[in-house]
Formats: sequence, C-alpha cells, structure tokens
Amino acid sequence: MNHERQFAKEIVRRLDETTENLAPEVVERLVEARRQAVLRMAAAHSQQPQGGGLMALLGSYFLQHQRSLSLAALIAAVLFTFVVTQQLTGHGHGEHGDAFLLASELPPEAYLDPGFYSWLKQQ
Repeated sequence: MNHERQFAKEIVRRLDETTENLAPEVVERLVEARRQAVLRMAAAHSQQPQGGGLMALLGSYFLQHQRSLSLAALIAAVLFTFVVTQQLTGHGHGEHGDAFLLASELPPEAYLDPGFYSWLKQQ
C-alpha cells in the first residue's frame, strides 16, 4: 500500500510539473471546461430521483440484471405454456399410458374384449 501511495505522489508531481509549463490561454480553457463539467454533473445528479424505497431498489436491480431476468422470464413462460398444454390436452396422466395397463389388476387383453365395456356400464 505504501508503494501505491508513492506511485500516486509521483504521478501528481509529474502532472504538476507539466501544468506549470502550459500557456495561460490553455489553462483558462481547462478551468472553463472543468467548471462546465462540474455543472453538468451537478445537474445530472439533481435530476435523478432522490427517494429510496422498494421501487427504486427494484428498478435499479432490474436495470443491472436486465438480460438474466429477461431470460428467466422467457424460460418461465415456456415452462408455464408446456404445463398448461399438458393439462389441457390430457397428456401426462397415468390412465392413458402403458404403465397404467401393466400395473392394473386386469390383463391388457381384458380391455380389448368388447363385452368388458358393457360389463363396466352395468356395474
């Protein structure tokens, strides 16, 4: 850390040496440019909302993480659409698959017998 301070002091010393050799009109232009930059920075700072709160916090968080949040929203929308489609079409239910037929107490041939459905309706 001491080395960093020495390095910074050396930079300041060299900059001071070069500014002493500048023409007065250049120094005047630099002073005016600095004054305008400070005024613009102050104006920009005063235009920003100073209020805190949850909305300001969430707004700044969203701006910082806009790409990742947009990707997460897209993935959630695709997943939601998939789940809704599965529910509306009836796919994914165990009653319609081979696993239901193999796990049931009746053999699969019983479901193919035309008399089985009439027997079910009577029961």
